[in-house]
Amino acid sequence: MGIVLALVIALLLVMAYLTAVKAAFVLGYGLALLFLISGLWPRLAGSGMKLVRVLDPGDPITGGTFRETFELSKAGVLPAPWVEVRDQGRVPGYRPGRVLNLGRNPVAWTVPGIYRRRGWAVFGPTMVIVSEPFGIFQREEVFLATRRVLVRPRPLPIPDLHPAGTQPTGESPQTGAWADLPPDSSSIRDYQPGDAFGRIHWPLSVRSGHLVSKTFEQPLAGDLWILLDLDRSTHLGGGSSSTVEYAVSLAASAVEQASAQGRSVGLLATDAVGTVISPVRADRVATVLDYLALVEADGSRPLASLSANELRPLARQSTVVITASSDSRWVSVISDLAARGYPPVVLWLDATAFASSVKGPATASSPPRTPGLVVYQIRPGPTGPDLTSPGAGNW
Repeated sequence: MGIVLALVIALLLVMAYLTAVKAAFVLGYGLALLFLISGLWPRLAGSGMKLVRVLDPGDPITGGTFRETFELSKAGVLPAPWVEVRDQGRVPGYRPGRVLNLGRNPVAWTVPGIYRRRGWAVFGPTMVIVSEPFGIFQREEVFLATRRVLVRPRPLPIPDLHPAGTQPTGESPQTGAWADLPPDSSSIRDYQPGDAFGRIHWPLSVRSGHLVSKTFEQPLAGDLWILLDLDRSTHLGGGSSSTVEYAVSLAASAVEQASAQGRSVGLLATDAVGTVISPVRADRVATVLDYLALVEADGSRPLASLSANELRPLARQSTVVITASSDSRWVSVISDLAARGYPPVVLWLDATAFASSVKGPATASSPPRTPGLVVYQIRPGPTGPDLTSPGAGNW
């Protein structure tokens, strides 16, 4: 617009000199003065511009909230009646920009926001645009300061995934190596042949006149392994209602649950690089959660293609399998784990139900049912996953 106005003023002055009309001279010089003032105003009014952004990240999980405070000030003596602040960050759904009148005093405002997507949330850079009162010229200044926050997936409400049989009680092992472990005493029972002498409760045995043995509560089975199917051909749906987002959130739920139980957590994923995270202690599960914050369904290997050697670390360990695959061949692969150790828990995402949220009514489907596997069918619900276990009803 400035170039057009300059051409108009130049043409007007030429016509004024050719016609010698006084009004034309007055108009031409007036417009030239306006052009000069408009060009200098943004530069003078926006001199010494300073922007401060202070972020309170809150709880950086999907759906969590944060707050950010802005303070804009300048050193110029001229007022800036039209200042636009534009955020150039990468935080979906977050628009903290403002249009304000900036004088000698700083202007501050606070903007709340919601983490709508897992992964890196990048706050900044910020562009500040200063315009003069006539709207002809403007000055742009970019503040390059940024801050990155890693947003982890939100754990979903799920039932206790601890497979039956992996938390033995005092009544289960009556003989064997348990007698030599240092568990916590739970209750007593009558002595049975094969009980170690260390299990006999001698004071009560003397009082009762017959031998009495202690029973114990053993700690949870060692490690929990999460087998996460990230084969891109199995996942459907879009956005937060996609199977991959539910799968990642369910994996985070399993990690949080195991961590609360004081168990180590390992992860095997069928992503593009075949990620394997060796079991980490409960106080170090941030490694697994950080991976889940950034992972995508970019794998090309079906779950059924995993070899016995790849699944060997999962043998004799508690395992949670998360998949949306409708290829029943993976069932035999997972069943081998049940034969070699604890029965796996399978969180089977009903892909047809997720696709229906985009395309319409879904075709009825049912999860695989195989002896030795605990299978939950998962469908998207209004407030979270709808989990159904065969014979167990809705959670």
